[in-house]
Amino acid sequence: MSQTATPAAAVPSPPSRRGGRRRWNPTVGNVPAFLMVLPLLALVVGLVLYPLVKLTIDSLTQDAGLGNYADVFASDATRKAMVTTLLASVVVTVITVTVGATLAWYLVTARSTLVKAVLWLAVLAPFWMGTVVKNYAIILLIANDGVLNDVLSALGLGRAQLLYTTGAVIMGIVYSMVPYAVFSLYGVFVGIDQSLLAAARSMGATRARALRTVLLPLAMPGIVASAALVFAISIGFYVTPVLLGGGQAPFMASVISSNIFGYYDYGFASAASVLLLLVAVVVLAAALLAVGRERLMRAVA
Repeated sequence: MSQTATPAAAVPSPPSRRGGRRRWNPTVGNVPAFLMVLPLLALVVGLVLYPLVKLTIDSLTQDAGLGNYADVFASDATRKAMVTTLLASVVVTVITVTVGATLAWYLVTARSTLVKAVLWLAVLAPFWMGTVVKNYAIILLIANDGVLNDVLSALGLGRAQLLYTTGAVIMGIVYSMVPYAVFSLYGVFVGIDQSLLAAARSMGATRARALRTVLLPLAMPGIVASAALVFAISIGFYVTPVLLGGGQAPFMASVISSNIFGYYDYGFASAASVLLLLVAVVVLAAALLAVGRERLMRAVA
């Protein structure tokens, strides 16, 4: 009696195996994935969302309530600190993004391994030092008897008061923020096809024009994202303004700290903190409007 052969397609294929073992499946179910993310969600809720919500509620209910915001705007010292903070942060953002973009571009295009190693060392060095150490390094450079004043004195220009100024604070914040700009822009520049620049050069464009007309438009979403990140972080600096600026360059973080621990005016301090947070939110919203949410998220990723 003849037997009909079963088509190969009708026979279910056994699970793929390698060496007698079932292959590892990288996907996980919804429940295990949620359980893995749950500790992170708890940290975000407990350390980010809850403090922000409580801070906002306290600014509206503690002490003078809504009057806390009126007190913030009525205070000459607070207005001066806010203006100093915003202007200095704008300067920090411009310098940091410019320096960070230059370093990131050379890290992408440099052919020498030694040059890349030196540049990466310069970028990573601030991450290897604590905040206080970085600020005292700046102090050693710009103090009245520091290296820069010694150079100025040797050139016959006399000694300048560099420490305890807004410029000193800007220098300290820039030194801390340059790595953030480099890391964010490095990924942007790596994703840009450099043959486009070569094509522009072959059509007669100078190097500067090729960078301005080809590279800059392609990198603009990443530059905007980097600038927004740098500005949002810069307005909240506390240790650097205290150590390098002293009482001559008060920043909002210093004013908020003084109102909490010096004057015990928590309502005023919470209102000032919420205003500072709103500034950061407005900057992010402006970045979203400028380049679009999809392009900005792609640049950040």
